[in-house]
Amino acid sequence: MPSHGRRPSIGRVAELAGVSPTTVSHTLNGRRPVSAATRKRVLEAIELLGYRPNALARGLRTSRSESIGLIIPDITNPFYPMLARGLQDVLGPAGYHEIISNTDGDRALERSAVEQMIVRQVDGIAFAVFHTHAEDLLPAIDVGVPVVRLGGRLVQEGVDLVHSDDEGGAAEATRYLLDQGYDRIGFVCGPRAEGPAAERVAGYLSALAERGVAADPELIAHTRFSRAGGDDGTERLLALPRPPRAVVCANDVMAIGALDAARRRGLDVPGELAIMGFDDIEAATLVSPRLTTMANPARKIGQACGRLLLDRLSGALTGPATETVVPARLVRRQSA
Repeated sequence: MPSHGRRPSIGRVAELAGVSPTTVSHTLNGRRPVSAATRKRVLEAIELLGYRPNALARGLRTSRSESIGLIIPDITNPFYPMLARGLQDVLGPAGYHEIISNTDGDRALERSAVEQMIVRQVDGIAFAVFHTHAEDLLPAIDVGVPVVRLGGRLVQEGVDLVHSDDEGGAAEATRYLLDQGYDRIGFVCGPRAEGPAAERVAGYLSALAERGVAADPELIAHTRFSRAGGDDGTERLLALPRPPRAVVCANDVMAIGALDAARRRGLDVPGELAIMGFDDIEAATLVSPRLTTMANPARKIGQACGRLLLDRLSGALTGPATETVVPARLVRRQSA
């Protein structure tokens, strides 16, 4: 008898059948062989729960879904909607639409999002996340779904990579502040992880080293990739016995939070505290003072990702994974 209340999920089917969600997907869409015994257990669980897998109800997969999955950590950060727009610029005219999944930068949610994209039979995946490890993408690679990772330097067979010059951009931002006479510079960054966050910290440290400035671990504040996180991280740096006279923030949303912290303490920006962002989102020109930042062209990154996916899907691009680097550019305004 079908269950009542909340609609049963593929995860519940997998649990009842004693298999993974991916195996349930394979049973329904025929993309990978499943043993007769496993298939019987899955179908019995589906019948018992009354599971109706919307996109898979048409039966075995016989053609493309004309959809691309976009997995992002924070849909409220204006960088990501612009990235999605760039993806759409390329995919839309080719007849594809996007399915967007927000993960809050949580690795378990990122892994779940990959599973769900497979279940929804997307033709390709654009993956803009920070914490996922190589093995987390194997389910998509194993079923032949093209994957483009957006950000970081993780080299993985079967996964193309598109990213801004995170390390070079952070190094240029730091050199800019050093050239302005600031010798005690803080860095407000996201949680400790691989990916763009680590690359930007590396750029900051390399710029200090090349100028002979000793790095002080106390001046690196790891926090959340949000306005509140930027506020908190900057507040911690300003509370040090020897606070920084300038801060580089890992993105513009965090830099706006840094402005909040400076304003609360009555500090003049940039007179008493210079603040730099990264990304050049529209809000960078709407705050006061307007943010000096590194332009990280989200729309161009999305477009480059879209072209790669289309090339993989059409067979125009085969062979080893590729890496595309989109340069970052200094945008000087009022905050530094």
